[in-house]
Amino acid sequence: MDSTMEIISATLALASELLLRTVPIVIVGVLIAEILIALRITDRIARVAYPITAFSHLPHECGTSFLLAFVSPQAADAMLVDYYHKGMIGRGELIVAALINSFPSVVMHWRYLIPVYVPLLGVFGVIYFAILVGIGFLKTGIVMTAGRILFPAVQPPRAPKRSAGRALSLKEAVQASLGPTAKALRRILGIMIPTLVVVALLIEAGIFDAVAAYLEGASRLFPIPPEGLAIIAAKFGSYIAAASLASGLLAAGDMSGRDIVITLLVANLLTSLVTYLRWLGSFYVAIFGPRRGTEIMLLSVALQDGLLLIVIFLLAWLW
Repeated sequence: MDSTMEIISATLALASELLLRTVPIVIVGVLIAEILIALRITDRIARVAYPITAFSHLPHECGTSFLLAFVSPQAADAMLVDYYHKGMIGRGELIVAALINSFPSVVMHWRYLIPVYVPLLGVFGVIYFAILVGIGFLKTGIVMTAGRILFPAVQPPRAPKRSAGRALSLKEAVQASLGPTAKALRRILGIMIPTLVVVALLIEAGIFDAVAAYLEGASRLFPIPPEGLAIIAAKFGSYIAAASLASGLLAAGDMSGRDIVITLLVANLLTSLVTYLRWLGSFYVAIFGPRRGTEIMLLSVALQDGLLLIVIFLLAWLW
């Protein structure tokens, strides 16, 4: 009984943390989308990202979301959902745009990877980071090509037209967007809140820890030396711990730079599966809904980790 109450208490605490971290960002994303629509400036912003949307045959609104993804992926995807429910983009375009929106988060890895991996591992830290970014580029290119094949071409963004009515001021646009924002948020948060509570319960019940333990054991299937297993185990706890351990093994000569890079990539592959289930899964499902969120998550995992798996075995063979 006591253990059950502890799990429930921990679940409520974690769910509150997840909601406080996610809900405000989603609110901002939907509000920005509504304000841009009210101000009629989406076409101007879309011109900046036009090469992306033009090649992918995506509506111009998706370009605005892509640019926002460099600041906040959650807000960017909330914007896509808002556009979808307004009929501005279709289901297929929503999925392709959401997958493209994942690229900025890969690029922004520099914020925490470079300050840790480069000082500790030197050139091999740079190689590791470059490979991850390269995979992100390749994944995005595949998704963009799929969009180009699946969807008809789009016309260039129109030059802003003079409206017959008076243009809204920013204050008036904010006021006009509050009603549509509240309507969109009722729909999104109605799915998001219970989803995050369920994810928090699974985390506190130890489900994801069991998955992590299983995947840690699966590391023996990859072309890495026995010393590399300790790095993978450390990566499940902290990327800093993994980098520190890898640095010590490299300095001691127990592992070569080649083996360090491959081991870190294997660690990234295995830990990413748990990360997708634990955090990104809740993020996708919470914003896009259970069915579509799961679909987007599985496609993203298949592309990202499929490419990473290929790179791991190519490096083991050719390097």
